[in-house]
Amino acid sequence: MSTAQPTMRTCMPPLFSAASQHHMPYPTSPSSTTSSSSYWDSMPQQINIAERGPRNTKSNSPSEKTVTTPKDGGFTFITAAKPADFRSKKTMTAVRKKAMDSFLKTEKGKESASRGSAERSPGVASGASPRATGIVQHTVDPSQAHGLVPGEKNYARDKRPLPSRRVAHEKHGSNFASSSPPNQIARLGPTANSILPPSPLIEPSRIRDDLPYDLHAVPELRSLGISLDPFGTMFQSSNARVCVESLKWDCSRHFGTYALGKYWIPYCLDHPHTFLSTLCLASAHNDVIKQRSSESLETVALRQDIIVMVGENLLNPTNSVADHNIMAVSQLIIGEVISRKEVDLAYHEVGMEAMIEKRGGLSRLGVQGRLASAVSWVHLASAILRGADPRPMYVEYCVRNPARDLPPTATLPESPIFCPQEKFFTLGRSKKCSPRTFELLNDVRTMVDLFLHDSHQAQPNSTATSRLCTKIRTEHQPIFPQSRARVVREEEWKYEAIRITAVVLATAIAQRLPLPCSLASATSTRTFSLSDTISIASRSNESVFSTLENQQITPVTDYSTSPSFSMVSPSPGIDPTCFPFDAHSLAASSPQASPPSQRPSISSTFSTFSSELSSFRPHHATRPTSRGSVAILKDLKEALEHSNLSDCWADMAGVLLWIGLTMGAASRDSENKHLSRYCSATAMRAGIMLCFDHPLPMHSIMLKMTELVKALGGGEGTGTSTGTGTSTVKTTAKTTTTYKKRRA
Repeated sequence: MSTAQPTMRTCMPPLFSAASQHHMPYPTSPSSTTSSSSYWDSMPQQINIAERGPRNTKSNSPSEKTVTTPKDGGFTFITAAKPADFRSKKTMTAVRKKAMDSFLKTEKGKESASRGSAERSPGVASGASPRATGIVQHTVDPSQAHGLVPGEKNYARDKRPLPSRRVAHEKHGSNFASSSPPNQIARLGPTANSILPPSPLIEPSRIRDDLPYDLHAVPELRSLGISLDPFGTMFQSSNARVCVESLKWDCSRHFGTYALGKYWIPYCLDHPHTFLSTLCLASAHNDVIKQRSSESLETVALRQDIIVMVGENLLNPTNSVADHNIMAVSQLIIGEVISRKEVDLAYHEVGMEAMIEKRGGLSRLGVQGRLASAVSWVHLASAILRGADPRPMYVEYCVRNPARDLPPTATLPESPIFCPQEKFFTLGRSKKCSPRTFELLNDVRTMVDLFLHDSHQAQPNSTATSRLCTKIRTEHQPIFPQSRARVVREEEWKYEAIRITAVVLATAIAQRLPLPCSLASATSTRTFSLSDTISIASRSNESVFSTLENQQITPVTDYSTSPSFSMVSPSPGIDPTCFPFDAHSLAASSPQASPPSQRPSISSTFSTFSSELSSFRPHHATRPTSRGSVAILKDLKEALEHSNLSDCWADMAGVLLWIGLTMGAASRDSENKHLSRYCSATAMRAGIMLCFDHPLPMHSIMLKMTELVKALGGGEGTGTSTGTGTSTVKTTAKTTTTYKKRRA
């Protein structure tokens, strides 16, 4: 009956995990322990050949002796009559068994002991009796008692005797063999199965809910097309052909920023005309990007919807001058600036000013002050691009709210027209601004500051200014691939776009010409001052740009001698009912076309200039040619498109804004209207991307650019003069008197 119990245990799963290897689930008798140890002859235990009874030790060879296993030291001695007997089958089997037994006792025992030394319980059911003192005691692993699967890791404990524990038990008089089952305590060590799984990082919203897609197979996905608004929550246009979802995506892709979504978009989503005016802005920008010769149906339809809605709100005293109505008109103005529709723009600006004055001024507008800032910089940018005078209301607001006390560590939209510190800190840290570009930007910044300083002096000293103009136009060479296999990098395209703009501005400053006239002069100057570079490019025939290539340019004498630089006056044939504003107030305050005699003549401009600028003086008053100026604008557009405008030049967005304003003002009278709209679209996109993150720097940028255009003779009446942190307004006596009478 001593072997029945181990047989029963081999058919039962282990009650505890591997941590309870030294504790039986019930009291074990000495006989059962001994029989179970001898039952598994392949387990790591001491083999007692004497207790197994006699074995057949006869050898096939007559000279082979009997293999004996003495009990001294656990060694096995093998004797033979001749050397060949040592290689007999039985001898080799005995050697292998002994070697395996020794390995399991020593190596495996050490590994198991190191793993389970901390998991052993202080008490072990030895199951030994005084009669079994001659037999080596073993600790039987429960996993061994139930069989080991081949390939399963063996977690057997040390098979060596534990005399210290036995002495300790005998000293305290504890008898585990005769103890009852309630007195035995099963001690479990820390195992992988006893550790709870970690809590999830995000708790699911549904727990123990059987959802349909959990119970059934999900079918394959199908294209949703443009149905991105399944619940119809967006305001729709009256024209069914206007895809609101697509325009919303385009607006987010070209103008979306975190600050825009935080300060502006929540107000735009409250009313249909504010929401549709945002899409109208994006549609006008798409027309320029897609090089459409005329406005698209979406742009015209959205503009008409906005005008109707704004006109209806003007009839309501509560909504006539509300923030949402002013927001809709301001975004409509941005679309008109991008499209270069100066006639419609004049009507909208007059109506905007009337609404703000009725509201009580810019300081009374809401949207956390962002609406007044946006309206002001948009108007100043519109005046710069049109070469017109800004209205005093917006200039005064920007002067009262300039960018001041900015730390060097602040990330700012630095550019040649905005550097509040002694040097460029943001551009110096930028990885997208190469050393070559950084040097060029420093030269342009110094040139602009010196020119504005000299413009306010009675006797200007233009020596340093003329040197910088010459350096920018001659020493900063264009990029030319050395071979056809060379790829021009984005940083080089940025440099080329900046260089083209710098050459146009340097030409205007050197010759004291308005920016629209500087394109033709820059075209003629580049042909002669950079002849060496052109000859190299023409010989290799590998020039990427046409800006510095020898082209067929119309002679200067063929230019028109009676240009009209003023803004197009409103046509009297336009029906005023198409606009929500009063036509009489528009006629009283709309800018009129100024005669050419009111502009400063070339001779009077050069009379105050030093003799060192004689090399830059044109022989005739020039106007942008149909080939030369268009070639420069095409080269600029090509450089910008290859410079990766997806992020609006990131930390160089201020430089991109300066490029758009400068070239937009220079291309105002260009015959290629698409290129002119492209420059204005670039300026307005960069301004929108910056205005909500940096509203105060935008005020200083627009004031500085307005002052520069005024100093070049690009506007009349109101001008500005800005420093590093402050701005001042300088007006003529006539303009000041008119403004005081209006305020009185």
